[in-house]
Amino acid sequence: MSLRLRVTAVAMVVVAVTLVATGFLVARWLRSSLLDDADQQLSTQVAFVAELAQHGELSPTLTATGIDTGQVQVITDQHVVVAVSPGLAATVRLDVFPAPPAGAQAAATVPGPVVGGSGSTHYRVVARTVDTPAGTLTVYAASSLRAAEKSVAALVAGLWVGLPLLTLLAAVGIWLVVGRSLSPVERMRREVAAISGSRLDERISAHARAAELDRLAATMNGLLERVDHAATARRQFLADASHELRSPLASARTQLEVALAYPDRTDWPAAAREVLVDVSRLQLLAGELLDLARVDGAGRSPFTARLDLGALVADELARYNDERLSVVVTEAWVVADAALLVRLVRNLVDNAVRHARLRAQVSVTIEGDMAHLRVSNDGEPIPEQDLARIFEPFTRLDEARANDDGGAGLGLSIARSVAEVHGGTLLAEPCAEGATFVATLPLA
Repeated sequence: MSLRLRVTAVAMVVVAVTLVATGFLVARWLRSSLLDDADQQLSTQVAFVAELAQHGELSPTLTATGIDTGQVQVITDQHVVVAVSPGLAATVRLDVFPAPPAGAQAAATVPGPVVGGSGSTHYRVVARTVDTPAGTLTVYAASSLRAAEKSVAALVAGLWVGLPLLTLLAAVGIWLVVGRSLSPVERMRREVAAISGSRLDERISAHARAAELDRLAATMNGLLERVDHAATARRQFLADASHELRSPLASARTQLEVALAYPDRTDWPAAAREVLVDVSRLQLLAGELLDLARVDGAGRSPFTARLDLGALVADELARYNDERLSVVVTEAWVVADAALLVRLVRNLVDNAVRHARLRAQVSVTIEGDMAHLRVSNDGEPIPEQDLARIFEPFTRLDEARANDDGGAGLGLSIARSVAEVHGGTLLAEPCAEGATFVATLPLA
């Protein structure tokens, strides 16, 4: 079921319930109002007759009134009729409920046959008891509710016809309004559906009248922007990876082709060693690509292991046999993946050792609620414009490109990815001499 249909159906039910409740209350109010009018009219007649009785002026035959305007009957406390309106049959009794106390008044609605009327009509009866010179008398007055019941019946009949029509009209109006409100959403859907993988630079036009739809368009454009950036980065990554793979493969193939072309003049052990260097580069690149893929997949599930970053760093540095390395660590517990943290530490330390001239320093400290891993060396400083670029995949500065063991340029990118999947950061600090990398991780 579409959103438009669901909204219309729910609104239609709400409108129908509201109209039915309103109609019920209106019909009840009308009936109550008509009863009040009848009571007021009958009370006036009862008061007039009661005053005559109190002054001893009561006549056995009262003034003619009519069945709709009210007929009166005066009865003693011995249930004897002493006065009656003309036209009221002698067999009819209006004392259909007990007489109220002296000075009080009571009223009731009774079926027509009870007071000698039609069976399809109800009557309203009002009674008042008064003390008179002739004794205690009760004045009863009754009138037909035929006109009131006709009015209520006409209203109910009108509601039976009008409420469905009003509900239908409301449903049509809501259907049109919701459709008009959702038309910009449908337009956005068509625009998004028209964007293909090769046209990720297109954006959704945000000219909706509603602020909510403008925000929706802005959010979707932000999503498209991120997808576009991710696709661009992926294409660039594939191009860089292809280039890195092509170089050692081309070198190995060239050496093998030359050796096979001149087998008698080829130093086969030397050729094998040169090809082995290229294969080692391929193996290193494949390993780093696998590490990068593992890091990207690791962030999809939460980490649960509590690790002492200081102890892990100390254990890792114990495998380095390099006098230039110095380490100062403190206990810092983090929630992390041990294998990923080892990769982070190794990549940073390997980078520091590779570029250090006389010393490389590693420290673990706690600042606030973050653990800080700081790795520095006294090698060539990183140009300020390269402090951010150095973390991009396959990025190697000119000094590193000339170094055969400089790797494929994925080490720092992997290290930053490890820090980020743990909710931390990895930054390169600007230094006048050497280079300093600071990784921050949340404490457990």
